[in-house]
Parts: sequence; structure tokens; C-alpha cells
Amino acid sequence: MGHHHHHHSHDSHDLQRFLSDFRDLMSWINGIRGLVSSDELAKDVTGAEALLERHQEHRTEIDARAGTFQAFEQFGQQLLAHGHYASPEIKQKLDILDQERADLEKAWVQRRMMLDQCLELQLFHRDCEQAENWMAAREAFLNTEDKGDSLDSVEALIKKHEDFDKAINVQEEKIAALQAFADQLIAAGHYAKGDISSRRNEVLDRWRRLKAQMIEKR
Repeated sequence: MGHHHHHHSHDSHDLQRFLSDFRDLMSWINGIRGLVSSDELAKDVTGAEALLERHQEHRTEIDARAGTFQAFEQFGQQLLAHGHYASPEIKQKLDILDQERADLEKAWVQRRMMLDQCLELQLFHRDCEQAENWMAAREAFLNTEDKGDSLDSVEALIKKHEDFDKAINVQEEKIAALQAFADQLIAAGHYAKGDISSRRNEVLDRWRRLKAQMIEKR
């Protein structure tokens, strides 16, 4: 009788330890789950890169916990194998934790995809800004350009136009790359595909107008 009683208090001590580990792991999961479920997005390239870096740190933290989860799982399986009196509860807790870990994994991956898209969007915006700055400078030049009243200024103008041709070709390539990037993001179902599409069209329209103006100035 005494032996059986001792065995029981040992079982009950094991159960308390198991439940306490369960609570610790659950609270850790909830904490990290909150971090990887944030819907904060960046407004520029640097910000987007920083968010991705932080998300990667969460990955490291999750991976570092793997051993703790494994030990907990083994402890639970051991109790089940010995026919612990609270087996149904132990089994249930093991299943819950499994499910929570799977959900955390899913949340991390989803957030990662979101952050990748956010970075792509900010890179696209940066490309657009550079193209728009270039065009603004050229537009200003075209609008103030004099017709050249002396031979010197005519030669200078011709020289400027030759550089212009080179610049146009370089810019043409950049605009084409920008368009391809936009199309790729839209085809991949980017969350901001509406904005990407209209920004792309604005840049392309402006480029077409500017090119026509340049050719006409010839």
C-alpha cells in the first residue's frame, strides 16, 4: 500500500512539472506569436530591410527553442508510456502544443512573405522616384533651352544633344526594367498591385511625353 501511495505522489509531482512546462512554453509561443503577427509595414527601403532583419531574429529565437519543445514532448510521451493516471490530459496538452507550434510556423512564413513584398514595393517606389527625378531635370532643361543665337552656343547645344541621346538610351533601359519589375509584382499578386499599376502607368506616360518632346526639339 505504502509503495503504491509513493508512486502516486511521484506521478502527481510529474504531472505538476509537465503542466508547468506546458504553461511556460505556451506563454513563450504567445509572446513570439505576437511579434511575428505584427502588421507594421515600412515606408522606405531601409525600413523594409530592418523589418526583415528583425523577422529573421525571431526565426533564430524560434529555432533555438526546438530542444526545449523536444524535451517536453519526450517527457509527455514517457508519462503516457508508463500509463500515467492523467494520460488523457497529458495527450491533450501535447496535441495543443503541437498545433500551436504549427500555427506559429505558419504565421512566421506568412509574415515573411508580406515583408518580402513590402521590400519589393519600396524598391519599386525608389526606382520610380529616380526615374521621375531624371525626367523632371530633363523637362526643366527642355523648357529653358535657348535656340542658340551664336555659333558657339549652337555647337554647345549639339554637344548637349549628343549626351542627350546617350542619356535617353540609358533611361529607356531603366524605364523598361521598371516596367518589367512592376509587371512581375502584379503577376505575382502583390498586395499593392493597384498602386503599383497606376504608378507604373504614370511613369510610362510621363516618359512617352518627354521622349516625344525631346524628338520634337530636334
